[in-house]
Amino acid sequence: MRTPALMVLGTGSHAGKSTLAAGLCRIFRQAGYRVSPFKAQNMSLNSAAAAGGEIGRAQAVQAAACGLAPTVDMNPILLKPAGPSNCQLVLQGRPRGLRSSAEYGCYGEAIRAAVRESYARLASQSEVMVLEGAGSPAEINLLDRDITNMWMAEEADARCLLVADIERGGAFAALYGTWALAPKQHRIRAFVLNKFRGDAALLGNGPEQLRERTGVPTLGVLPFHDPGLPEEDSLGLPVGGGSGAAAALRIGVVRLPHISNFTDFEPLGREPGVDLSYVWDEDRLASCDVLILPGTKSTMDDLRSLRERGLEPALCHAVAAGKPVLGICGGYQMLGESISDAGHVESTESRADGLGLLPVATVFETEKRVDSVHGCVPRSGIEVDGYLIQHGRVRRHGGEALLELGCEFDGCTVEHVWGTSLHGLFDSPAFRAFALARWRGWAGKPVWPQSEEGEVATLGTRLDKWADCIRGHLDMDAIFEIAGLRHA
Repeated sequence: MRTPALMVLGTGSHAGKSTLAAGLCRIFRQAGYRVSPFKAQNMSLNSAAAAGGEIGRAQAVQAAACGLAPTVDMNPILLKPAGPSNCQLVLQGRPRGLRSSAEYGCYGEAIRAAVRESYARLASQSEVMVLEGAGSPAEINLLDRDITNMWMAEEADARCLLVADIERGGAFAALYGTWALAPKQHRIRAFVLNKFRGDAALLGNGPEQLRERTGVPTLGVLPFHDPGLPEEDSLGLPVGGGSGAAAALRIGVVRLPHISNFTDFEPLGREPGVDLSYVWDEDRLASCDVLILPGTKSTMDDLRSLRERGLEPALCHAVAAGKPVLGICGGYQMLGESISDAGHVESTESRADGLGLLPVATVFETEKRVDSVHGCVPRSGIEVDGYLIQHGRVRRHGGEALLELGCEFDGCTVEHVWGTSLHGLFDSPAFRAFALARWRGWAGKPVWPQSEEGEVATLGTRLDKWADCIRGHLDMDAIFEIAGLRHA
């Protein structure tokens, strides 16, 4: 007998598939079921370290909703864009090099075999599976290659919910058109309207008309609500935010073309007294008190883009003026003196000069390091947890180490310029408080009270609140019935 499986499909990207799947994972777990998340193939630069390698960030969040540690089986295929027509293929957690779309197509049977293997392993340990689709299941030009939507629904014998983002407009047309074009449409058992602002009564008899045309009921309307879960892709990046108060610390994250792991900064954006935004030109950069160069999948390409946009002089001027600057992973590598990629692991270029703001040099190696780590700030006792996902090995020949990770040191500091290879360090409250206090002092900002518990809530708390929101707006009896589960 197959493990019961519920799949969340979307009418398009950013419809709310990842967050709804996470919420349903939490609800099923709270109901006492052993539940596991699964997404056959993900295309994202926002990845996470998992047992066995690297997976999409959304599946790591869904694993947390299930009370599980993430494993590579939860997202056996991860594609990380590395240019206009290439992606790095990560197969069951391990990188398999750059592939063009044509080359990737040659791996069809091997890819499907890996997906089946990972799914079977997870399903054998679970009482219910929550699957997530990708994009839309009705991309008729891609159906022969789409292993994440209806093909996977068939493999898992999954019943599907189809969610639409009503904020963008045209939600009824999107639901109807997706249902009409999707193969195996009998698997779509219910619709969900997401991100609605205002009174749901304004929808009138729209859901009833949609049911008359399709035979598919609408199970509810989720309000426009930010559950505070890490974003999967850059469509969710804010253009501004935080407090607009004059005393707020203005933190600018440079918006690189191949920005990755931008969830590093979400804990900062939720802090009171912090105005976090993503900046991409000289004027916005100059208005910030603190500048961050984030991670990137294409370090040398994004360094070239930064220079083409004229941001190199602006960054150097900011450092000369005493502004705090932080680089994380690829951003850290850019702050150094040189980047070498003789084996063309990540770039067609063999070498590039860095910005020269930290005494470090980076050499790309074929073997990618993926690891969860625990450490501290040297001589302070301030603890930090995070993860490493890197081909580039950074060697420091000056300054001081920013972090001590077990028996090794990481990062570099030279006065108010910091760099580190560690992702997720701002998830650690003590390090977050340490960094913000230093930055406020350097920026001449008054001390702001440290956030109280609940203001920067834990991921578990946010998942619980999101599950409550879903319960309050969707017909959960119907969802449990569709999933083939008992609902007490």
